[in-house]
Amino acid sequence: MEEVQLKLSARHRVDGEWDETTHEYKGKLVQKASAWYLTYKEQLEGAGEVSTTLKLTDSAVTLVRQGGVSTRQHFEKGASTHSTYQSPYGPFAMETHTSKLRIRYAEDAPVQVEIFYQTWMNEQYAGEHELKMELGK
Repeated sequence: MEEVQLKLSARHRVDGEWDETTHEYKGKLVQKASAWYLTYKEQLEGAGEVSTTLKLTDSAVTLVRQGGVSTRQHFEKGASTHSTYQSPYGPFAMETHTSKLRIRYAEDAPVQVEIFYQTWMNEQYAGEHELKMELGK
């Protein structure tokens, strides 16, 4: 298990306007079988502390959040997936369509993850999203 610095940039667009946030976290990165697992804790507005785990494989990323919100999102280029987003306000049916997914490696470990996707919450379009994660020591 390796301690890493995570820089997370998130862009979200609804109604043509982009909103961008950047956060930095300390996390842990470990390889198990053919997947990498990145774990870190984040503070979400209105939900408090949330434990987040990313499972990275060659062709997919799975995001699991547990705490004030809980969800499991699966990202695979060209695929649509369904899940439930459990928030302090109740559960929402969520659909995610991944348009782009790229994982870059250096020295056999992931160093950058990019995910571009669209979401629908309870069948209502919720916008475009771009997640960019940079991992360092």
